[in-house]
Amino acid sequence: MPIDPAKPFDLKYEATPTYSEIRLDQFVKAMVPSMSRNKIQKYIKNKQVSVNGQPQRSNWIVRLGDMVILHCKEPEGAAEAGKNIQLDIIYEDEDIVAVNKQPDLVVHPVALHRHDTLLNAMYWRYKDILPEDQDISLGNRLDKHTSGVILVAKNTHAKRVLQDQFENRKTRKIYNAICSGLVEPDTGEVDKPLGPGEGLHRTFIVIRYDELGKPSNTFFKVLKRYEPRTGDAGFTLVRLEPHTGRQHQLRVHMADLGHPLICDDRYGSAEPVTVCDQAGREASIARYALHACELTFTHPNGSEMTLNAPLAPDMQEFLGVLDNR
Repeated sequence: MPIDPAKPFDLKYEATPTYSEIRLDQFVKAMVPSMSRNKIQKYIKNKQVSVNGQPQRSNWIVRLGDMVILHCKEPEGAAEAGKNIQLDIIYEDEDIVAVNKQPDLVVHPVALHRHDTLLNAMYWRYKDILPEDQDISLGNRLDKHTSGVILVAKNTHAKRVLQDQFENRKTRKIYNAICSGLVEPDTGEVDKPLGPGEGLHRTFIVIRYDELGKPSNTFFKVLKRYEPRTGDAGFTLVRLEPHTGRQHQLRVHMADLGHPLICDDRYGSAEPVTVCDQAGREASIARYALHACELTFTHPNGSEMTLNAPLAPDMQEFLGVLDNR
């Protein structure tokens, strides 16, 4: 069975400080989360996983800088999987490419999305110029429903530079979000630790003050408030800057303030929201309204760079109607 249909050749991963000093099977699981543990053991047993060119056992300890290869040549036609996915390129040079990701696009192949991801589209885009042993790597990732700036490394040097920055929080990320209700005050900070939920909520992220809670900090600034109308509690457009990078951090912190993102299926109301202006024009949103609008980082050439991504059309249209209601 293919491991990663986005990539029509073997998968190569270099061990970083975050993913080193761990067992080989654990390393592979971290690199390819959608792959089952049984499948990983099968690949290792069949000597289809090598470390620095040599097959190794499951309990082999992966060291910093080790090159781990999953030997999994893809079947004929796998490289064409992403040809129908549109990419909004906002910047590109020989080292990196930046995409304004549309909402509802998964960025990396997982169990339920094997051929319709951003990475599929990237491999299709570069299929004629990418050497067989070269890698394309996502610098950052966004959830399926989140739109905005995604940074992609086009070579090994760029991958290392970007990976170090994102893992060690050396980048600055700015988001725009539409929240329910009128957020007060104009600016503020949420500094509450986050960790996994329990029981029926084990797939949720919750505020925890025990050993499972990890430090989490978000700065918010109100950009515009929209007064309530019949049937709603009003809306607020906010600018969010996470100083940490916990899963679902922005969504959980805003929900804790009592103003979850609209259409947030986990931390608010999953119901689509429709608004109408004075001229009868309607606009609707059916995904949580979160957009990665700005990313500041150090380019692989050493210069500081800031990239901006225009709001996704659904958020633009929604705010346009709110402006005129």
